[in-house]
Amino acid sequence: MKYLPDLQQIKILILIAKLGSFRKAAKELNLSPPSLTSAINNLEEKLGVRLLNRSTRSLSLTAVGEEFLRNIIPVFDDFKRVIDGLNYYREKPEGIVKINLPRIVLDLFFQKYFLAFKKEYPDITLEIFTTDRKINLIESGFDAGIRYIQDIPKDMIAIPFGPKLNLVPIASPEFVKINGTPDSVKDLINFRCINRCFPTGEIYHWEFLDAQGNITEINVKGDLVMDSDGAMIQAAELGLGIAFVYERLVSEQLKEGKLIHLLPDDNYPADNFCLYYPSRKHIPIPLKALITWIMGMNQGMS
Repeated sequence: MKYLPDLQQIKILILIAKLGSFRKAAKELNLSPPSLTSAINNLEEKLGVRLLNRSTRSLSLTAVGEEFLRNIIPVFDDFKRVIDGLNYYREKPEGIVKINLPRIVLDLFFQKYFLAFKKEYPDITLEIFTTDRKINLIESGFDAGIRYIQDIPKDMIAIPFGPKLNLVPIASPEFVKINGTPDSVKDLINFRCINRCFPTGEIYHWEFLDAQGNITEINVKGDLVMDSDGAMIQAAELGLGIAFVYERLVSEQLKEGKLIHLLPDDNYPADNFCLYYPSRKHIPIPLKALITWIMGMNQGMS
């Protein structure tokens, strides 16, 4: 072997093999597919062996390529851990933290949590990807995720993220003037409501707490179905129905009288999101910094 291979080229090979596509790997790395082709060609030239079988319709590792990856991946992971270990000696750690979360978490916590963390750790690259669908963290290449505790796989470690939150029924003064207000939680079925839809297509049944603290579900009716709190709030402001949204998102509108909190004497289930991550012997320093920072934020919560 005339020249040692480049680590970036090995990283590209590992990603291509994982995703099974030059195009997908290029998108993941924010590079052009031709640049990845050039990198693999150069890697094969340096090693003096063919690693990939390529055609316009298929892509697979050669037998040599499979053996090479089987041996090089543990070495590559050890290399990353050694480099990451240098963070212990830096005043501020650096590296990448890749997080997956629902859109609503960004709406609720972007400034107070994500921007604040980035300001505290300017050398950490924070990559935030939103999806309301449940994903496999490890298979999707994420360091951590944020979900409600009931949606987190049992083999993951989870810590609270943010304070407990609840949803409240709200409507515009115009809607209330025309339609009146519900006398009780069960009376909501007689009003035009804005329904919430999950990624699966399932309609959310509004949840309330009865006098004994048990959850009561109400299957409300309406001709508007959405999966975005922001859109629901706008629709409610226009008098298109009663919406059931996170109270924190409408605090200003409630203060200014643009929206009215209906059934204010009733109680609503409250829960918090959790940051979760795989159980690892060696947690990457950037992720450890995020975990420690969030645990510090948790100490100030009631």
